[in-house]
Amino acid sequence: MDFLFSFLNQAGLDTSSPLSVLWFVFKYGGFVFILWAIFFGLRQIWINSRQGKHAAKQEWVYLAIDVPKNNEQSFKAVEQIFTHLAGAARGGDFMDKYWTGYFQPTFSFELVSIEGYIQYIIRSPKLFQDLVEAAIYAQYPEAQITEIEDYTQGIDPETFKEKGYDLWASQFGLVNDEAYPIKTYPLFEHQMSQLTVDPLAAILEIFSRMGKGEQAWYQIIVKPGNDDWKKKSDEKVKDLIGAPIDKPKPGIVDRALDAPSKWAGQMGDLFIPVGSSDEKKDDKMDVPSKMLYLSPGERIAVEGVDRKADKVGFKCKIRYIYLSKDTKLAKTKGVSGFIGALRQYSLLNSNGFKPIGVTKTGADWWQNLYKKYGERVVAKIQKKTLANFKNRSSWAGADNDGFILNTEELASLYHFPLINVVAPTVKTTDAKRGEAPMGLPIDFEEENSVQEDKNTEINNNQKTIAPPDNLPI
Repeated sequence: MDFLFSFLNQAGLDTSSPLSVLWFVFKYGGFVFILWAIFFGLRQIWINSRQGKHAAKQEWVYLAIDVPKNNEQSFKAVEQIFTHLAGAARGGDFMDKYWTGYFQPTFSFELVSIEGYIQYIIRSPKLFQDLVEAAIYAQYPEAQITEIEDYTQGIDPETFKEKGYDLWASQFGLVNDEAYPIKTYPLFEHQMSQLTVDPLAAILEIFSRMGKGEQAWYQIIVKPGNDDWKKKSDEKVKDLIGAPIDKPKPGIVDRALDAPSKWAGQMGDLFIPVGSSDEKKDDKMDVPSKMLYLSPGERIAVEGVDRKADKVGFKCKIRYIYLSKDTKLAKTKGVSGFIGALRQYSLLNSNGFKPIGVTKTGADWWQNLYKKYGERVVAKIQKKTLANFKNRSSWAGADNDGFILNTEELASLYHFPLINVVAPTVKTTDAKRGEAPMGLPIDFEEENSVQEDKNTEINNNQKTIAPPDNLPI
């Protein structure tokens, strides 16, 4: 720094004036950095405008999924559904980025409870509707998929208070680095009885307890991508066990900058006294692997990181909203219960979920000292989180683009109830649907259709649980 000031003084510059120093730097090359920053700013504005036009043309569908009551499929079936959706990944080329504005579309897997009536919903781009339906029917041939309206459209972020609603909302993030796995379904299986404890049963039970005016929305945003994250996982494993990490080869600029120091080192070797090379060689010792000193829990974590990278991964975001209309929020049920249910996925020395503070609808203690200011803070967070949920945004909120979860983790978080789970308010199919045989007389088909309508009416009258009025599902 002293050398720089002495150089500026020799150049006849008054170093006591910051403006003079800035002008000198700008005049003699600093303008290049400013132009570079302007270029990148304009470039990003252009990309955002093109992507905005592309997003305005996107069509979305909301698919309500009804699975058979006696679902004998395992977690593996849902894992195959997520693997199937990885086929929607597309990198995009130069024209996609700078002209058409194409970006990787997302899927939203949602579990909704409206006054205790539970429905599985998938929000998908219209372009990939066939892909989603084919993935589900391949594993659940007897499932029923119905296109519905968006259940959130009647609750606006700007006016929900005026309509009598209050809500608690939060985005959830990982406790540890995304390379570490959460607790997945193989670890929920009892070793002695071979029975699997369904971790989603706790959430379904909480959702079934929603009373009049209450709603609970659970959302997992899933974006297919490439496998670049697996390289970071590999580096994490090597770092944990003390193995050497393969560094990328330096480019031309890096080699040019390193050339003087490399040349100086080679020149210095010429002056090493005779006989000292053997001593230098003897002083060098191999670093022992850290694997020998890892605890049993740390070993399991290392194996988990390596195992997670063996499967297809998605960029994900998780959000949860609990609403109540004209009644006070029952946070012990709608908030504490849900957070407690997510803690089932926590794994010691590995990973788990936690609410992200800046997205959680609450004020700090110092903000609550002034009640009106604290209320404004809460209202602002409520509006933002509700808007991000309704938009199914993969970038808004915290954690930018989200975190990586593989297919096994996603199937553990979102799946249809297992056969041993008692969830009476989950919408399921009533009976197996089949088509009439070929060559039947038309009058027989009409008679059969009338009979099916009567059977459906009888079944509906026998139901003990009915959805609330004016539902889109």
